[in-house]
Amino acid sequence: MIGVEGVHKVADLLRGGMTRSAIAHALRTGRLVRVRRGVYCESAVWDRSASSPVRRHAIEIHAALLAMGKRGWASGYSAALLLRLPTPKGEPSDVELSFPRRTQSRRSYPGLRVRAATVVEGDVVAIDGVPVTSPTRTALDLGRNRGFAAGLIVADAALRRELTTSRQLEEAARRMSGWRGGSNVRLVAEHASGMRESPGESLSFAAFVDAGIPLPECNVWVVDEGPSGIRSDFLWRAHRLVGEVDGYVKYRDPLWSPRDHVLVNEKKRQLRIEEAGLVVVRWTPTEIMHQPEVVLERIVRQSHVAASMYGVPPLSWG
Repeated sequence: MIGVEGVHKVADLLRGGMTRSAIAHALRTGRLVRVRRGVYCESAVWDRSASSPVRRHAIEIHAALLAMGKRGWASGYSAALLLRLPTPKGEPSDVELSFPRRTQSRRSYPGLRVRAATVVEGDVVAIDGVPVTSPTRTALDLGRNRGFAAGLIVADAALRRELTTSRQLEEAARRMSGWRGGSNVRLVAEHASGMRESPGESLSFAAFVDAGIPLPECNVWVVDEGPSGIRSDFLWRAHRLVGEVDGYVKYRDPLWSPRDHVLVNEKKRQLRIEEAGLVVVRWTPTEIMHQPEVVLERIVRQSHVAASMYGVPPLSWG
């Protein structure tokens, strides 16, 4: 089995020459840390992982696989975290594992979310010594099990980082079309794009698809180009309307730097966009996550402002 260095089953420690009393002493003195029943981690390895949620979760996943004693792999948000793809704050709350259907039992395990799954070659890869679903499969599985928006957020990030391709998403979606949640899988493959640059943008686009409003262009230049130019998150070109997602998003993305979260000179930026003959509408990730209808109504309302100013058709919704 692929493994994480420093994580051991009791049976392996015994085979390596430790006695049960020596194991108990190592636990009492802090040389070993109990991760799961019958699975221990060397304290130096455990302590080093304290500053890395990815590394700590890799240890927890490997310990769970050892404890269960079956061939399986990390999936869902556990896979997304190890792949360095966006995950909601607080996720994964449990270790998420999948196993071949023929080996899956009804037994439950504390702190584990276990699913049966069918995989083909290429669906499982090794990250940090742990078997995980590939970026393609992870995005589509999240679409199936957590909803279209959850899958789109991960698919967009995977495309942007060149961890998957549109063709790979489409081929995998065809293979999964008859599965539970297959309609969301198709939506993820159809709408995934590397043009969206944040979970907030992906979440917003998913809301547009769900609502059936005309879909905007994503991250296109609206004022000049290059270092002095401005790209908008969303552009409804025929309606002279720009959409901007502001503020912090309730997702963590390990590849973002702090400056990506800072709103710099937004007032000056909006003025330049408006001087280019466009109307701007803004919302936060929290709004689109919890009150999408409020955001959609605001977008339509601002499109009527653009219609009155420039004689363009307004957006319609519903």
